[in-house]
Amino acid sequence: MQSSSEHLHHISTFVRVAEARGFTAAARRLGISTAAVSKSVARLENRLGVKLFNRTTRSISLTDDGEMFYRRCRDILSDLESAEAAVTRASVSPRGKLRVHSPIGLGRHIVMPSLSALTQRYPDLTIDVDLSDRTPDLAEEGIDAALRVGAPADSRLIARPLARSTFVTCASPAYLAARGAPRTPADLDDHNCLAYVVPQTGRYHEWEFMHEGRRCVYTPAGTLNVNNAEALLDAVIDGAGIARVASFVAAPAVLDGRLQLVLADCVAPGPVIHLVYLQNRHLSPRVRVFADMMAQVIPTEPPWETVLGLAPVG
Repeated sequence: MQSSSEHLHHISTFVRVAEARGFTAAARRLGISTAAVSKSVARLENRLGVKLFNRTTRSISLTDDGEMFYRRCRDILSDLESAEAAVTRASVSPRGKLRVHSPIGLGRHIVMPSLSALTQRYPDLTIDVDLSDRTPDLAEEGIDAALRVGAPADSRLIARPLARSTFVTCASPAYLAARGAPRTPADLDDHNCLAYVVPQTGRYHEWEFMHEGRRCVYTPAGTLNVNNAEALLDAVIDGAGIARVASFVAAPAVLDGRLQLVLADCVAPGPVIHLVYLQNRHLSPRVRVFADMMAQVIPTEPPWETVLGLAPVG
């Protein structure tokens, strides 16, 4: 009969195999032999009386039973780590896998450049990053922490506000030389305004401005619209029209002269960027160091807005 500690060891090994999607990769991360990993999983399957993995000569995948068991075990191990962290606090060095999600633009320009420093500082930490403009279910997908533009609606999440986002209106110098620059939001009717298509709804993202002390909303209407902020930026740089994008996305192209800001005195406050995580993750050393890093790289007064000369918006 296996002891409780042996059973927990086999469960932990099984979770690492599922995460690594292979026995050899899991063995490398655990610092043991592939044979030992395979034997541990086999003993767990024998005890449960179910097959946890579909095995072929080239790959493995979780069975339906394995998928269900993995999700439960993953959460249980996370709870155990949180319990240990609650006792030992800062003495625990982050290790293992951290799963994070970020919108594409924010992830590429702000999040990703900071993560190599984090993994260098904590060599036992592995970070899996999901960059997409969808809104994932953290509990369902096993994501430890995520960045959200706007307040999350999920009551299960702890939301830590970081900075207020700002959207700027911009165009290429060639476009503005040919068509002129709009001086008020109403002037946009005379321009080719390229829209960001919201992936979840397929609707065009509306542009909000502050003009003469009032908030006004403009619905862009142009010949080219796309559901990716980076692709939208490329189109604007190529002279296709005017677009409204996040300041951190536009900043590099504005600074090197590929884009120019227009209507800079009409910038309206945008939604707040939040770091969100499940309530049972808040004591995890992995989440803690990631949260601290995000607070450094997304401060209340973002440096990319300072270099653009944007005045703080309330």
